[in-house]
Amino acid sequence: MSDRGNAKEVTRLIREARKCWDAHENNACRRLRERALAAYEVLSKEQREQVPSTHRVWLRYRSEKYFGEHRTKKGTPQGAASSPGVQKTRKKMNLPAHSVVSLQMPSPLGPMILLASRKGVAGIYFRQAIETTKLPREDRENRFLKKASRQLESYFRKDREDFSVALDLKGSAFQKEVWRSLRNIPYGQTVTYGDLAKEIGNPGAVRAVGLANAANPVSVIVPCHRVLGSKGKLTGYSGGLERKLMLLKLEGALLEGI
Repeated sequence: MSDRGNAKEVTRLIREARKCWDAHENNACRRLRERALAAYEVLSKEQREQVPSTHRVWLRYRSEKYFGEHRTKKGTPQGAASSPGVQKTRKKMNLPAHSVVSLQMPSPLGPMILLASRKGVAGIYFRQAIETTKLPREDRENRFLKKASRQLESYFRKDREDFSVALDLKGSAFQKEVWRSLRNIPYGQTVTYGDLAKEIGNPGAVRAVGLANAANPVSVIVPCHRVLGSKGKLTGYSGGLERKLMLLKLEGALLEGI
């Protein structure tokens, strides 16, 4: 194979990996990325320059944050359960800056932390997913948190399918649009990231929709757990994939291929 052919093959592999990346097909993306990286490492400096710069940046930097060896053990797919218990998340989310009070409550899926601003519920997280070192003061009498905790208890008992709590979510206009669409997904049903992108009128924004979904600050009530990868694959959840699966089973969602 010619030098140019080597660079073309690396470019092709990266292009295929990025297609899987956009479709949230994490396992396929990881495999293709590893093949592309191995092929890239043996290229000469001149050959590497023949690979488009956007592809090199994705391979060496952007995808490294998600699929690098520091994220998972070699041979373990990202998101796979690492113990018999509920999977812990690897990256903790920051507290919503406008939250002023907190409440901790038990749930069948582990402890949860509820946060409220002066206007409504600002965050709901499984404890492993949130940075807890600087929680605002606990207030078990806060009207927003009391109502949210009662409704969550009913949900976990299967006595409730929707929620009527005031929310005060901070994010970009695009994120808020995605979060509004999440609340329109019926109980016990699922959609894909592609479906959600079409719902907001931007079918080409699958990756951006996925990132907005991952940034959702209010678990369960804003049901990001009802969003799956292409072909119904279980991907991405700040509380851990095992919790996501448990939530979908609680709701009786049909999970084909899982």
